[in-house]
Amino acid sequence: MKKILYLALLLSFTFSGADAQINPNVKPAPTEAKPIRIGEFHSFVADNNMRVFLIRKSGYPKFRITVEFGVPLIPLEKEPEVRRVLADIFSKGSSRFSAVQIKDKADLYAASVTGFINSVTCSGMKSQIDTLFPMMTSYVTSPGINEESVKSAVEEGLKKLSDNGSASKLTKSTFLARLQDSLNFYINTTPPKVEETLEGFTGITTESVQGYFNKYINPDNSFCILSGDFTIEEANAIIVKHFKGWRGGARNITDFTSSYSKNFPTSTKIYVIDNPNAVQSRISVRWPLGDAFPYGENEALLMVMNQIYGAGYMSNLNQNIRVDKGLSYGANNILVINITGGQCSSNTLVRNSETAYALENIFLEMLKMRNETVTQQKLDMAKNGLTGDYARSMSQLNSPAIIGFGMVKEKFNLPDNYLTTYPLKIAAVTAEDIRAAAQKYIKPYESIVIIEGKVADIKGTLEKFAPVEYYTQEGVRIH
Repeated sequence: MKKILYLALLLSFTFSGADAQINPNVKPAPTEAKPIRIGEFHSFVADNNMRVFLIRKSGYPKFRITVEFGVPLIPLEKEPEVRRVLADIFSKGSSRFSAVQIKDKADLYAASVTGFINSVTCSGMKSQIDTLFPMMTSYVTSPGINEESVKSAVEEGLKKLSDNGSASKLTKSTFLARLQDSLNFYINTTPPKVEETLEGFTGITTESVQGYFNKYINPDNSFCILSGDFTIEEANAIIVKHFKGWRGGARNITDFTSSYSKNFPTSTKIYVIDNPNAVQSRISVRWPLGDAFPYGENEALLMVMNQIYGAGYMSNLNQNIRVDKGLSYGANNILVINITGGQCSSNTLVRNSETAYALENIFLEMLKMRNETVTQQKLDMAKNGLTGDYARSMSQLNSPAIIGFGMVKEKFNLPDNYLTTYPLKIAAVTAEDIRAAAQKYIKPYESIVIIEGKVADIKGTLEKFAPVEYYTQEGVRIH
């Protein structure tokens, strides 16, 4: 009897404990953000003089390697025809393996091997390195440059040049595209690139293609990113073994930087392009950020601000336009961080009759971000969501963030722990930081609004917000 009572008590405690653990009404207590364990980062120079960035993931069974060649940036390319020919040769494979053979064998092992004019990449199981690597390295150790391949690539280049010329004569850009170009916040003032010409193709020889290859596609002018379970010694040994014979060359050093002039709006203006058959209006409110540069100190702050304002289902913008008002299936804000300084674009699609109301609510949410302090609950939700997304993105072996970091680490002088400590920057953002950032970066009074919809349903409803210009799809002003 005592044993039965003891067993009953034990079961009651067990089930009551289980109930407490899965109670959906009790949220787990939050914990402090911690650095993410991505792997060990190592930089070294291989025996063949190639710079290597190693991401060691101990115990991980897969690997990925990318070798970036220092071919000229497109604006600096002085031999675009030779570049085109060599790119075509790369697309066919190498002298040892055809592109079809490479694909078939890679598919057999559920792997990937690719070769392009600016890089070669290989990924798969570490146990298959000796099978996969020779196909990847053959692009540089045994390039398919010969008289036949060069002749074929030149003919293909001439055909594309002819086709593009015919297409450019027949195709005119739409007024909307021209309007958007004229309203760009950053105008590229870099000298135009050298265009391909008929004379450039006819002068190409096998020697000129091989010379281009030797000049730019060599170990000294290349950068390797390797991720997987490798020590520095193992990584160097693999490179020495499989890139055997690929040596020499010199680094192509350039101080080129793109130049831009700013074309920032000083007030808000609305442009409406007529679509007589449309039943919905496509709304886009755009404005520049000015100093949203890659790896900038304000990047985490901008991400949290945008998560609250317009990124995702739970954002203020989507909750207003979709959930509360039912005006659209969705509304979002796209925040772009780039070398020009970045920009934002708040977008939605609504019935023509609701265009003005939707635009009013977009401006309302912009003003609320500037003038109200975000609640702690919304702030925590935004930071937790970003941290979770970031952690998941770092779990991939071919994570674009990790690969991109490896490529620009030296350029931006980034510390080795930049990626692992990024969640701490997200966690450090406060409600006061968000309001200050919104007052600086969210600009309802200095924006460009572009709307595509039926002017007959819209005209006269938008003037209360800002000056409005109406156009036909051909660009004729509607008065």
